[in-house]
Amino acid sequence: MQNFRNIFISKTGFVPRTQAQALKAYLEDIIGPEYYTYRAVNIHPLLEEPWDFQEIDRLLAKPDLDIETIQILITIFDKMLQLPDKEQALFAAESINALEQRYLNQIIALKKKAETDADTDTIRAILQKYQCLAAINKNRPLLRTFYQKEAQQTFIQYRNLLTDPEKDIAAYISLLFDLEAMEEARREILAALQKHPRDEKLHFIVAEFNFRIRSYREVGTYMNQVVKIIKSKTGKEICDFWGIQGERHG
Repeated sequence: MQNFRNIFISKTGFVPRTQAQALKAYLEDIIGPEYYTYRAVNIHPLLEEPWDFQEIDRLLAKPDLDIETIQILITIFDKMLQLPDKEQALFAAESINALEQRYLNQIIALKKKAETDADTDTIRAILQKYQCLAAINKNRPLLRTFYQKEAQQTFIQYRNLLTDPEKDIAAYISLLFDLEAMEEARREILAALQKHPRDEKLHFIVAEFNFRIRSYREVGTYMNQVVKIIKSKTGKEICDFWGIQGERHG
């Protein structure tokens, strides 16, 4: 019988971290069928304890992370900070600081570029970095709000460049929701709908607005009024899920 330990040695030293990576490695003959079977059913969820520090280090080494990954990491680090293990608590604190400093440095570089060559992609990148900083500080309300307000001021400063109804305007209104600036959000929604009356994302933003101000009945009423505008597959699936049919099925 083959030695159990030898089964789990890949030919290149590559260690798959997800089921997809395990499958790709198997198809490319990097790992054997036994190792593939093991990894395919034993990928350790990042949030599950004991934490996979090797995977955490791998993620921290990436220059950019998506918001969801940042939120997962911060959830882990916040748990570590509560532990009596000082080494883990220190690791968590240093990791949070390193993440925050990384995005601050990126913003500084992007703002410097914007001083001489402001373009839509650069400003969107700045706003995205502020979003990351807000996510890093999701459990630190003062810092989270500070970065969100910095994003708000950046949008206001460069709003002449940020005109796409979905990439820019809807994202800005969502930011106002997070800041609980509901009256300002209402004004932005009305102005946006005047310019883009058939934009799906904006209509879903209206529904979200009504939900956030607890006008729950208005959510369904409004969507039933505009459901005929919804053309995308995702939009239709959302409407179907909530039982919103309107004239589209009539």
